[in-house]
Amino acid sequence: MIGLGFDGGGTGARWRLADGDGRVLGQGETAPFTGHIFDEAARDASRQAIVALSAAVKAHGKPDRIVAGVTGLSTGSETAALLCSWFAAAFDLPPKLVQVVDDIRIAYRAAFAPGEGVFVYAGTGSVAIHLAEDGTTLRAGGHGYLIDDAGGGYWIGRQALSAVLRAVDEGRDSGALGQEIGTAIGSLDWDRIRRHVYGGGRAAVAGLVPAVAKAALRDDSVANAILSSAGEELARLARVLIARLGRHQPVALAGGVGRASPLVFSHFRTALPRDTVLRQVTQAPVEIAARLAAEGARA
Repeated sequence: MIGLGFDGGGTGARWRLADGDGRVLGQGETAPFTGHIFDEAARDASRQAIVALSAAVKAHGKPDRIVAGVTGLSTGSETAALLCSWFAAAFDLPPKLVQVVDDIRIAYRAAFAPGEGVFVYAGTGSVAIHLAEDGTTLRAGGHGYLIDDAGGGYWIGRQALSAVLRAVDEGRDSGALGQEIGTAIGSLDWDRIRRHVYGGGRAAVAGLVPAVAKAALRDDSVANAILSSAGEELARLARVLIARLGRHQPVALAGGVGRASPLVFSHFRTALPRDTVLRQVTQAPVEIAARLAAEGARA
């Protein structure tokens, strides 16, 4: 059986076509893809993206099953069902052979089997999840950048931009953080920043995380504080789920933010309950999705 795994996120999407023996038949990346299809323009863009994806995949083979993890939707929702129908049509498959679920549900399986732990993901946004053995989920965070997503890439980038622009407004030296942000964007000229941020959206703001990490390596106090706070915010999500579960659980941290700076991980670790076991994430979500699809397993 040939399975197609898809991992759609706010800053990019990946696909992998693999057989039941784990052999990779094809893989690639696509533009950002989310479940935020709240108007007709977004619906058209999503349909077209799935059609383009099918053309790229079919050059390597036709999948028998599809497992797609997509950010910005809830498993079992109307949006998930709609995307499922579009995937099925584009790949000429019965809808029952296509699963479209919350991307964090797939990512969880890269660290834990169902029921085993608490998984924290920090990419553009931030969320924590516990996937129970019966398939139900318990989650904290993941409310989107307009509401919270503290500790995620957008949150870090926004905090950094705010600090730098306040320093510029007040005529103060913005330090290493200002230098790194200026290098990443092109300058600290407001017109340049405005074009970068409001033209690029949340992905452009989240894309400033490496600049903040570079400033922290130069011992910039503001950058250090932002990244330390990010780690603490991510640990808070884990603590919330551990408290709701009423028992200690191993914890895993995944996503680009956790890898961006040792400050994030160190503050994440120290803000967790004492004796918490940290589990290493060994596989990418798209690999898990492809394996589940090839095995005909439920996500």
